[in-house]
Amino acid sequence: MKAIVLAAGTGSRLGEITKARTKGMVPVRGRKLIDYLLDFLDKDFFDEIIVVGGFCYEDLRDHIAARNIKNVRVIENKNYLKGNIYTLVTALNEFSDDSFLITNVDHIYPPVMFQKMKESMSGITGMCDFDRSLSHDDMKVKLRDDKIKIQLISKQLEDFDCGYIGMTYVDKKCEKYYRDSVEKTIERIGEKAVVENVLQYMAEDGTNSPKICDLSGFGWYEVDTEEDLLRAERGLEKDSNFN
Repeated sequence: MKAIVLAAGTGSRLGEITKARTKGMVPVRGRKLIDYLLDFLDKDFFDEIIVVGGFCYEDLRDHIAARNIKNVRVIENKNYLKGNIYTLVTALNEFSDDSFLITNVDHIYPPVMFQKMKESMSGITGMCDFDRSLSHDDMKVKLRDDKIKIQLISKQLEDFDCGYIGMTYVDKKCEKYYRDSVEKTIERIGEKAVVENVLQYMAEDGTNSPKICDLSGFGWYEVDTEEDLLRAERGLEKDSNFN
């Protein structure tokens, strides 16, 4: 079982905060985003955690090395200015014939959430919640009539059921189909392709439509803008799931 951490982007929407550092190295209440994520992931559950860096790669690599976590490996995506699907491909090229969890570096999840996730890991699963007010920049999900499988996923949806929270699980039995879907997504969209586009491709294809895991009720934070950063710092100060 692998975990893939997408941590290669420039974080340009954070302005001066990420002018000389990658987003994963941004501090939130004294802890870096990458540290929140590494502490969220159950180290004993994964054989290996692959962190894919890009922008300011050496700083991220050296910071993680200093933590001396035995099953965490940092690799570099030199094409980090393209869509983040290429960051995913960089990780997928490192292994085969295994299950994996994909996650973004700019999300702060409470550790208690991981146990619920483990119970729902099967097939191809997108982690979602139903208890947020979604903005224009949030990834939205429309479900099929069964209210389990994904029909549409896009930030532009006006009719939707829930929000995607930045994590996808792929079971070993579905690995080849997922990898093929990544290739088809790149063929379709090109350099701007992002990881969520793969879920949309599979939902349309229908061969192995991704389902959701409902993680409502836990609360989490995304740090994509300066406003997000301030919101996370205020929220973490009084959030019992992190104290």
